[in-house]
Amino acid sequence: MSDKKLSFLGITAVISVVLAVFVGQYADRKKPAPAGQGELIQGLDPATVAEITIKTDSDLVKLKRVEGGFALVNKYMYPAANTAINDLLAACLDIKTVELYTKDSANHKDLSVAEENAKSIVKFLDSNGAAITGLVIGNSKDNGMCYARLLGSDDVYLVDNAPWIKPSPMEYIEAELLSVKKEEISSVKITLPNEKYEIIAEPNSGKVVLNDIPAGKKQKDNGCSSAFYSLTSLYVDDVNAAADMTDLNFDVQYTCLLNDSSLYTIWLAQKDSKTYIKCQAEFTDKTPVQKEQSVESQEELKKKEAKLLAKEKVVNFNNTCTGWIYRIPEYKARSMTRPKAELIEDIESAKPQEAPEKAGESGIKAFR
Repeated sequence: MSDKKLSFLGITAVISVVLAVFVGQYADRKKPAPAGQGELIQGLDPATVAEITIKTDSDLVKLKRVEGGFALVNKYMYPAANTAINDLLAACLDIKTVELYTKDSANHKDLSVAEENAKSIVKFLDSNGAAITGLVIGNSKDNGMCYARLLGSDDVYLVDNAPWIKPSPMEYIEAELLSVKKEEISSVKITLPNEKYEIIAEPNSGKVVLNDIPAGKKQKDNGCSSAFYSLTSLYVDDVNAAADMTDLNFDVQYTCLLNDSSLYTIWLAQKDSKTYIKCQAEFTDKTPVQKEQSVESQEELKKKEAKLLAKEKVVNFNNTCTGWIYRIPEYKARSMTRPKAELIEDIESAKPQEAPEKAGESGIKAFR
């Protein structure tokens, strides 16, 4: 087994222990609601949470437990990022009460902890849709504290460590759809409605080179690099089910071939000044990975492991992207769709040399 696999198994074991401690820490809370200082939410077992709703001034987020984590109900059940869910749970469970401020529900509206005017409301629901617990966060004070209460309770506390609750559904997904290293890219092909061109990385220098430049022209290095490295970090602004966006015309194709034989294809469409993409990946090296009968060197084992990891990344990418259409930032769309004419410029002609000045005309005598 390679060092990389052993490291991976070690990291997995550490994560398992951390998760066990996290769940155990909060699952064992059986204390009553605090009278003064303490934790606002007590006795919540994260494993029992089947749904989460998050209501803020600007939006409503609905999350539902699915196999492997949570999905966004109001984003066509797109998978939520596990890190975002864990951060939300940890932030809510770590809210500390400083003192009991009031027990009178008549004060709720003034403190913005009434359900109709609260700054944030987070509800944790069971599999039947019933509330397990939740919290209502209200106005802030100058000292950084704010007012908060448990869902279903009239008691309002001054609390510390009150989290900023992310208000948008898109803040609960993994916004970076793809990330590749610059040195991993072998070539990029861009196919527009009326033309296509290719940019390659020179094997030795790594310099980005635009193919088939017309005579008298040269490439614009910045523009070519921008197009070539578009997939080093591909973030998305929005996601929609492909079945609900059938009116898009994907007339631009961007393909990126990596040195490890991974081929990523991005189709782009424009609508109402916004750019949408759909994606697919393929591992072009079809040679199977087989274990040799003889003892293999560490170098050979690492090559095979790298190939398996690259194939796995392609599979995971397809599993994530299939059936979805994403919106990307316009600056990124621009770099992926530039016409070839914007990537080239005229070669400046050499200026003719000026004739030497005659003696005495410049007022400076030649030194002999």
